[in-house]
Parts: sequence; C-alpha cells; structure tokens
Amino acid sequence: MSDRFVESSTRGWGGRLFDSIKGVLVGVVLFLSSFPLLWWNEGRAVQTSSSLGEGEKAVVSVSADAVNPANEGRLVHLSSMATTAETLTDPVFAVSLPALRLVREVEMYEWQEEKKDETTKNAGGSETTTTTYTYDKKWSDSLIRSDAFKKPVDHHNPGTMPYDGKDIVAASAKVGAFAFPEDAIKHLGKFETVPYDADARA
Repeated sequence: MSDRFVESSTRGWGGRLFDSIKGVLVGVVLFLSSFPLLWWNEGRAVQTSSSLGEGEKAVVSVSADAVNPANEGRLVHLSSMATTAETLTDPVFAVSLPALRLVREVEMYEWQEEKKDETTKNAGGSETTTTTYTYDKKWSDSLIRSDAFKKPVDHHNPGTMPYDGKDIVAASAKVGAFAFPEDAIKHLGKFETVPYDADARA
C-alpha cells in the first residue's frame, strides 16, 4: 500500500549562481577545517595503537578454573563458558528463560516518507526541480513523526510506540571461576530468537 505526492519548483539563473557561490565558500571552509581534524584523528590512532601494543606485552594467559591472587591488578586473558544460575523474565510478554541477557526489541508498522528530486534545465538558464514524495507502510524500531511529512494527511502515525524496548541482564554470572560483571554482559551480542506465545501472556 503506497501513494505519491508530486510538486515542482523553478529556480532562475541568478538563484543558481548564488547557490554555486555559496557552495564554493562552504567547500573552502570545510577544506581548511579538515586539516586540524585529520591531525587530531591521526594522533588518536597512534595513541590507540600504542596502547594495544603495551596491552599485548602485558597480558597474561591464565586458566579459568581458579583465580590466582598473584594476578590481581594485571591484564589477564582466559577462555571459558559464561554461565548464570538466574532466570530472566520479561513480565509484559510472559517470557522467562535462563539466560545472561534478554532483550525485548519492539517494532511498529507505520508510514515512512521517501523523497526523490529530479532536475531539468530550461531555456534561459533556469531549471525546474520535480520532487516526488512516496509513502509506504513499513516496520520500524523507532517512532516516525508523521507531522513532519510533506503530506501528513492520510499518513498519520501514532504519537508513541505501543511498548518500550527493554534490556535485561543477569546480576550474577561467571566465566569459569571469574565474576562476569553486568557491564560486560551488556556487550554480548549473539542472540537467539525466543518464540512468543500470545496465549501465555498475562
């Protein structure tokens, strides 16, 4: 289900010349400002590379089976299965299972606007721009403001998402004998889809 809205505008030779001069001035400013930005970015890259090199020299590979007090405060490397005894629950959708991290992702079926410009040159140096706005309904994980559309009539979206996204993490977890903190769990990104049973929802 989609529809279109088309509008046209004509710009004279003088307006085109003014926009060209403005574009050149903006380009010069951006060109000059790129040098300090490039210097700052290269400095950060060198610092990051140096820090990684120091870390590689200082890291110690240890067994995950036991915590050695002699390594307190040192950078260590280990490999083991992350585990938790907790059961995470999403009370809104009645989903409950043993996991390190449970993420609720919410999408809404709503109107989206796409804009496409086509410009043709006319005799005398002017040009005409035809703008086509296409409206389609798609799934989106964020709220799309339909009041900002060129043609909001008949393309109204709700003012709020029906549900909020949620990130639930285990408060207590381990990697072998080592504690696995919540901040680290929040960076886990390998997920499995959990089937949703609408009949089980309270």
